[in-house]
Amino acid sequence: MPTGRTQLPITDIADGGWKDAPAIKSRLAGGYCLRAPAQGSCPYANICEHCPSFHTDSTHLGVLAAQRVDAHDLAEDAEKRGWIDEAERHRTLVSRLDALIAQSETA
Repeated sequence: MPTGRTQLPITDIADGGWKDAPAIKSRLAGGYCLRAPAQGSCPYANICEHCPSFHTDSTHLGVLAAQRVDAHDLAEDAEKRGWIDEAERHRTLVSRLDALIAQSETA
């Protein structure tokens, strides 16, 4: 990891929390990612959730549900900003999370 870089507090770029930042955003299991719109979406964003080797179970339902709520919110935010591809990326993740949650609930 690079050293010597000071991260700006999220309040410096958004009035609310990280979901309000004017950035390309991804919800991760252990946090979140913010990228400048000029960077575009990260090619690795939420890659694990779509990988056939990804496994989950009922012990992770809380994390999956929280990630789903955030992905839904991020899709709406992207839509409002006119970032149609970004909105669709989040909607695809919501669909995948729905399938993972359903699978975990029946396992």
